[in-house]
This record gives sequence, structure tokens and C-alpha cells, in this order.
Amino acid sequence: MSRKFFRGRGMPLVKNNIDTDQIMPARFCYKPTRRGHEDSVFGDWRKKDDFPLNDHRYQRATILVTGREFATGSSREFAVWGLKDWGFKVVIAPSFGDIFYKNASINDLLPVILKEEDIEKLWGFIQQDHYLEIAVDLEANVVRAKGFCFKLSISEIVKKRYIENLSEIQETLEHVTEIQQFEKENEKA
Repeated sequence: MSRKFFRGRGMPLVKNNIDTDQIMPARFCYKPTRRGHEDSVFGDWRKKDDFPLNDHRYQRATILVTGREFATGSSREFAVWGLKDWGFKVVIAPSFGDIFYKNASINDLLPVILKEEDIEKLWGFIQQDHYLEIAVDLEANVVRAKGFCFKLSISEIVKKRYIENLSEIQETLEHVTEIQQFEKENEKA
């Protein structure tokens, strides 16, 4: 089954330079499981009533639209798990921390890159219409909202993984013949 198209409500997180400790504070990283982290994501910021995750209008948002340098810092996989557990399927930002980008794609949280000016337009659209639907089309390489079409950027490996619905294991198995040939050649050496 292909996962080349995503549609969902957006939530704006109008902030740059969010690190993984802000997404998932260390004190919440005690459950050694991939599930059950929805109440811990942005744990410190959620104490503020005006934080977007606390706004009932965004409770069904599945697409997080945020600023540059999202999820930099540690390799904390809990950040990805928490975002997924809260209900996000896609995170759109101008740039990501490298480790988070890889962890997100492996854990089925689609990281999509847009230009900063496009992110700012999306923030404005979502703030005007709290129930705005956003569409992410991986085959066309675009994000659509409110009649606008924004060119997205995504790693070709991640794109292929989503379009062909592949896991890392399945990707490796695509090269099993080459792997076996390499092993045979190494045995002889």
C-alpha cells in the first residue's frame, strides 16, 4: 500500500530552534516503550494555556507546521514517539536536526521541508482558519493549502520509503543479491 498522499488539519508552532529536549524533556523519557508519550510531548511548554497543543481547535491536527532547526540536539527518539502519540503524522519545517529527520522517517512520522516564506504563509492560513486542511503530495512534491501550492523538499530515500511503503528491513532485502555476492567475495579473501 502506497503512502504518497497525506491530508490533515494543521497546527502552527510559530517558533524556531526547537530542540529535542524541548519536544520531550528528559524527565519524561522513563518509559522504555514506543507508546504512551502523548502527555509528555512539549511537557514544559504545555503548562502555558496559550500553547497550541492546549487549544481545543487543534486537538485533531495531524500536521505540525513549525520553524527552522526543528528537533536539533540529542538523538532522543522519544521526541518522535511523543509527536506520533499525540497524533501527528507529518511535520513541516524549513529544516530539521539530522538525527531527528532520520528517526522520524524510520518511525513513520513524515518530515517535510518547505521554504521559510511558505511556512510563514501556512502559519497565517492556519491562524485564520484553525481547522484548515493541508495536503502533502509526495509524488507531485507539493504541499497544498487554501488554493496555494508549495514546492516541498524531501530526501529521496525517505520519499521512496513512503511511496513504496518500505521499512528499513525491506529496503535492505531489495539488495540481498548484492549482499550475498559481497559475502561470497569476502569469504574468498
